[in-house]
Amino acid sequence: MSIDWGTVFDNFGFKVVTSTDIEKSAYVVTEAQRAALTAAGKDPGDRSIFDIDVLFDPSVRSLEVSYYNSVRSGSGRTPEPRIGKGLIKWAGIGDHIVLGNKGGDVMVARVPDEGAPAAAVGAELARKGDLGSLLKKAEAASGKPAKKNREVTEFLRSPYVVAVALIRAKDACEMPACTRGLFKRDDGRNFLEVHHILPLSEGGDDTLANVAALCPTCHREMHHGANRKARTKTLMDTIAAKATP
Repeated sequence: MSIDWGTVFDNFGFKVVTSTDIEKSAYVVTEAQRAALTAAGKDPGDRSIFDIDVLFDPSVRSLEVSYYNSVRSGSGRTPEPRIGKGLIKWAGIGDHIVLGNKGGDVMVARVPDEGAPAAAVGAELARKGDLGSLLKKAEAASGKPAKKNREVTEFLRSPYVVAVALIRAKDACEMPACTRGLFKRDDGRNFLEVHHILPLSEGGDDTLANVAALCPTCHREMHHGANRKARTKTLMDTIAAKATP
């Protein structure tokens, strides 16, 4: 789905990150992005350091950046406003970036492709968008969504690992101290979801040592919760201490 960035930002601009940006450790802002920074009260002449909110990246919520004018001695060129520090460490060559402001807040995102999940886009719009603009878009939505075909690459997980993890859990969430109520499946067992502690997309193994049977709430928290890193360590230790059923 395409995003109406005007519902997220007051002012914004796009740019593709170049090899020079990365090699010089200095992201050169476009005119539109500079206008957004100015609207947020940021002046490169002040050589200021501030935080930028990151959208659509569950692993990074904010970046500490520096904003300054770069002046090349003897070049005779007009100083270029640049962003350094955290933005350069986060961005990669070829990334299509949108940078904008909402009042005094500055935000940045890698532009999602057309297949970005509506739930992910909606969560970010809810966090930073303007309610009036969002309400108009929501009320204008048609009842039946459009369809599109796309190729998807999936990991072929072992059903045996899933089955044994569910047996090992003994109908209870394997997250320590979880007291959330569980609902029943059609077969009478409690509903649990098998989660890879180190995600497959990050090189994790599809093994019993790397999975845990979790309630839906704990499972979502492991992917999106603010304390997911600490809970990952707890879950790793818990599963390592368990015996194979």
